Amino acid sequence: MEGDQNRFASFWTGSADAVSREEFGNKAANLAAMVSLGVPVPPGFALGVSVCEDFHRGRGRLPADVPVLLGKGIQLLEKATGLKFGGRRRPLLVSVRSGAPVSLPGLMETILNVGLNRETLQGLVFMSGNPRFAHDSYRRLVEGFGTTVFGQDPRPYRTLLARAQEREEVPDATELDWATLRDLGCEYERLFQASAGTRFPQEAFEQLGLATAAVLRSWKGPKVESFRRLGMLKGARGTAVTVQAMVFGNMGPRSGAGVMFTRDPSTGASEPMLDFKFGVQGEDVVSGDASAAPVMLAEVLPEVHAELLRTGRRLEQHFGDMQDLEFTVQEGRLYILQSRAGKRAPLAALRIAVEMEREGLVRPEGALSMLAEVDIGAIRVRRPVSEGTPMARGVPASTGVASGSVALSPERARSSGASRPVILVRETASPEDLPGLAASAGLLTARGVRTSHAAVVARQLGKVCIVDCGALRIDVQSRRCRLGERDIPEGELITLDGNTGNVYQGRIEVVEETPAELLSAYRSWKEGRDPPREVSGSCPRA
Repeated sequence: MEGDQNRFASFWTGSADAVSREEFGNKAANLAAMVSLGVPVPPGFALGVSVCEDFHRGRGRLPADVPVLLGKGIQLLEKATGLKFGGRRRPLLVSVRSGAPVSLPGLMETILNVGLNRETLQGLVFMSGNPRFAHDSYRRLVEGFGTTVFGQDPRPYRTLLARAQEREEVPDATELDWATLRDLGCEYERLFQASAGTRFPQEAFEQLGLATAAVLRSWKGPKVESFRRLGMLKGARGTAVTVQAMVFGNMGPRSGAGVMFTRDPSTGASEPMLDFKFGVQGEDVVSGDASAAPVMLAEVLPEVHAELLRTGRRLEQHFGDMQDLEFTVQEGRLYILQSRAGKRAPLAALRIAVEMEREGLVRPEGALSMLAEVDIGAIRVRRPVSEGTPMARGVPASTGVASGSVALSPERARSSGASRPVILVRETASPEDLPGLAASAGLLTARGVRTSHAAVVARQLGKVCIVDCGALRIDVQSRRCRLGERDIPEGELITLDGNTGNVYQGRIEVVEETPAELLSAYRSWKEGRDPPREVSGSCPRA
């Protein structure tokens, strides 16, 4: 560890000192541990939780030592990478992320590509030989800065992007050419200035300071407050700030970003859940805005896929729990950006604990600790009595069956959910939807992936969740949605089968079972007996 042990810590290959989880958060502590294991991690540094405490005591002003600490960290990253922050020829770009001692999926701020400006943009073109990648990264930075740091409405940026796609007649932003992205960056700059009343900041260290303040400010932002009201921030003092050298999933045809759970967080099955997309940066996948094809990585880059699976198994063994990994592939090279204990549905939590104990990865007391926050007595397996004809089908992200009236906004879900079950139906879910999700029996989205932040939170709350339902069309103005050939007004009853991804009109008959074999193992731990080792399947059919 470098410098003041409560204010600053660093990690990169060749420097693998332990980092305090309490002082620097789970993210930095786990990154440092991965460096010590030889896992490919972009070099980085962290500012401690005490910085966040001082920031809020100072009413949103960066503590006096923060510029010095940031400068020290950047010098270390320049040494580790051979790049120069703000450099015209070989620019170093960084990501600025939160790093609380508790997991807050999607609720804290992240700013990518910090250090990019009109001068370093040309250096990035020179260094990479890829003007499309450079201009795509710049328009992403301007949008991220506007919406995250300056609190601007994201919709005008999305409108400009959608118009560019329409002009070029391409369905996805990854297909836009460099000239269109260059022009889009200029449009974003004008939009930023019109909204902020000032030009987009061009000095690299100014960007870094503003991004750091935005991450610290988000600790008491409305998204985190909603999580706090649910009682899920017990004892947390604040957030650390983690700064890492950027790696790029949008650099070229062998680049992309994704998320992998080492076990299925919905069912608990000992097989990975993987979502990956070529040509994007990490936030595209976890935000739920992008759809992803999990098989593409294995088909196109089998050696990277195999390395990812090996890394996942190694981290699971090291940390003694199922892991949630965020990763980037930059031109065929794998980088792990984060690994943490994966959020899981209650049934999955029980199955994972039982199977990891049987595999010798945890002892019975460790398995019980994994289930400390789970209401074991409430665990049920729910499935339809018979398969009917669904209106539509999406990608199952959290198992079970839930019926409820359609709610097209989190506000409607909260007001209606107090008196009857509701299903929150959204184009794509965002952290702002959390209060509505908490009041709902299930979540249905038209876009998104199983590993998005919204799906992660749904599983943690025990909600049925189906994502990427392509047949779903929402008309917010008329308060209606369309599922396949059916027109569904807000308030009408629908059923989600999170086991298959099917969406039904009305209520369907279900059967409810208890996972007897898993519960038997759990009871044996509680009573200090040896758990049964030979069972016919770990749980009823999901």
